[in-house]
Amino acid sequence: MTHVLRERALSAPAEVALPDGDTSYSWGELADVCEQAVQALASLHLAAGQRVAVIARNAAPTAVVYLMARFSGVQIVAASFHLTAKEMSYILNDSNVGAVFCDETTRANVVAAAREVDIAHVFTIDGDAGSDGAQAFLPWVQSFPIVEPDLSVMAAPNVLYTSGTTGFPKGVMNPQLLTCSVRKHVDDYREPADIGPYLMMGPMYHAGPLGALRRLTGGRPMFVLKQFSPEGVLQVIQDHGITGTTMVPTHFAKLLELPADVRARYNISSLKFLDHTGSSCPIAVKEGMINWVGPILVDRYGGTEAGTVCTITSPEWLQYKGSAGKCLPRFTAHVVDDNDVEVPVGQVGRLYVIDHSGEGVKYVNAPGRTADTVVSGGVNLYPAEIERVLFDCALVRDAAVIGVADDVMGEVLFAYVVPESAGANEEELIAGITAHCREVMAGPKVPRRFAFVEELPRNAMGKLDRKILRENHK
Repeated sequence: MTHVLRERALSAPAEVALPDGDTSYSWGELADVCEQAVQALASLHLAAGQRVAVIARNAAPTAVVYLMARFSGVQIVAASFHLTAKEMSYILNDSNVGAVFCDETTRANVVAAAREVDIAHVFTIDGDAGSDGAQAFLPWVQSFPIVEPDLSVMAAPNVLYTSGTTGFPKGVMNPQLLTCSVRKHVDDYREPADIGPYLMMGPMYHAGPLGALRRLTGGRPMFVLKQFSPEGVLQVIQDHGITGTTMVPTHFAKLLELPADVRARYNISSLKFLDHTGSSCPIAVKEGMINWVGPILVDRYGGTEAGTVCTITSPEWLQYKGSAGKCLPRFTAHVVDDNDVEVPVGQVGRLYVIDHSGEGVKYVNAPGRTADTVVSGGVNLYPAEIERVLFDCALVRDAAVIGVADDVMGEVLFAYVVPESAGANEEELIAGITAHCREVMAGPKVPRRFAFVEELPRNAMGKLDRKILRENHK
């Protein structure tokens, strides 16, 4: 059986395990639906190596889909609900998906993408079956018996798509060091009975929130936030006695923008720890959070490919403001110059981290890829993918994309564009280029700022010199 869920049902039968403000499951109800879902997934008879994909917004039933795969030992592909149908079809095909789960906001794009790559099984989490071929998820699941699943099967890593340097997304295995049974994977993360509820704020297709589902399977109640609003978060923390959550700097900035008297209306004293992840945080913003909620922030520096690399507590950070802390035992940090020569302590350079586990980064279908990344609002964005779209725009002769600092988002995309026609009106260019980008890319990937230039800095081999472009913004 889903043993920890059943244990919690016996010890706290009245406790709500998984609410989202509209839907909720008690521990017993959650155990029932998860055990039914395992049977339902098995009935699809997916071929060896096939995965299931979820492209849906945060909700309690969305979490059930992820748990279905986790308890089944099936790899799950977590993809952004912002993607276009074209972007979805690439990911579904690249990751060998046999069944995909959507919600009503992503249904049209998911159905179109599934048809493009011949995926027969499409389920809507919050809608009804229809002529488009999508089946209703919960009625399907609840038609199966509640049967104890075999948790001795090997646990499966998630697959998260982070885009890539070639201009096409790449799938990352996360976590990489997963070599145990489902039962052990669950047991290794058991939560104390009195730890209190956790608030899932970030989209589940990100590594942090998706990994946090282990808190739920380990016996900790979890409130799933369907949509972020600064005051709404404070209301949830107060009303549900939230004791822990994870935020990105954009969340911090938005919360601190609330007037002091508004923040003072809410009692958030139940909050005992606050993980900071996603991107670097401006010093003033982090100081403001610590002054407000107390020294409960823990910075977890890392990425989808490696997980958490460094950590630093609030007291440590106040002593070394701006630091990301020390590496976990598995890693060693090295700083090198532009010629890849290690620099002395105190000098600026490029940061590399050596993984001593021997596992390294694991990509789907592309084990050797590396990535040049912009982090905006906690979301990884990749210049090469965006540049490929810009090159296809009839208004653009040449283009380059970099990330530039932003007080709220951390970084935003800045596009240098050489127009196809000299003297073109800049407002019309921006409108046309933006419209082209929105047709083929998710909204967060569309550049926020533009500069129109006569040429881009390239070397004799035609390689773009991004260093010069970045220096223009210093």
